[in-house]
Amino acid sequence: MVSRRPLTSFVVLAFALSWGYWGVLVARGWVSHPGQGWPTHLPGLLGPAIAAVLVTAVADGRPGLRDVSSRMLRWRLPWRWWALGAATALIPVLVWSWQALMGGGWPSTGELTAYSGAPVVALPLLVLGVLVVNGFGEEVGWRGMLAHRLLDRHSLLTTSVVVWVVWAAWHLPVFLVVADFREMGWTALGWLVGLAAASVVLTWMYDGTGRSILFVAVWHTVFNFTSATEATNGLPAAISSTLVMALAVGVVVHERREVRDAGSRTPRASPSTGSS
Repeated sequence: MVSRRPLTSFVVLAFALSWGYWGVLVARGWVSHPGQGWPTHLPGLLGPAIAAVLVTAVADGRPGLRDVSSRMLRWRLPWRWWALGAATALIPVLVWSWQALMGGGWPSTGELTAYSGAPVVALPLLVLGVLVVNGFGEEVGWRGMLAHRLLDRHSLLTTSVVVWVVWAAWHLPVFLVVADFREMGWTALGWLVGLAAASVVLTWMYDGTGRSILFVAVWHTVFNFTSATEATNGLPAAISSTLVMALAVGVVVHERREVRDAGSRTPRASPSTGSS
């Protein structure tokens, strides 16, 4: 069954692994808070990556696993992609610099390292941990497995929508176990729109970088640090999220134009003629 329906198998297993862990937290009434190492929702984020590796091993064997490994290490990319990642990381720095000029202060080390579900540790160690759990934990699955196979048969936009629906549904238990999500209320609708934009942007990045899981995992991590710590709540998060939405709109417009232009270049069949 796994070999015949690898995507269905992947989605079912990813949900089972992540929801199984988060379900324990829900049953216990535990909630994950920033700067708090336990209870934590972070191990549940590894579900998509584990599911992708297991399904690939069964469906494609060693050649499939070698392919996944190569995409996880694919760092030789055109410089513009890494420049985009660096520019994303600079967003909060520029905001803090402007606030400092206006008389405000820079965020403290504690605010910089207050990441949901993670203990307060040195920033480099925190970034590495988030890259493994949040970056690779999600992107090996959502882009490296789901989007990767969908792109072989569907357009970038169709792939983005399908991944968005699955990705959003997978997050549902998080609204019960993560303090920041529990406090969203109606703003969860904005989060849903933002997730749709992120799905478009990450799928575009994945396809444009020659399907580098490494790049999308790094960018996902960088984006989270521009919006998901106590230091980046507020203006930095609003600016980074708005820019991602604007980039997503640009990708959608470009892709639709490409489809339209490709259609206009397709020769039309001559109308059949007949006698009456």
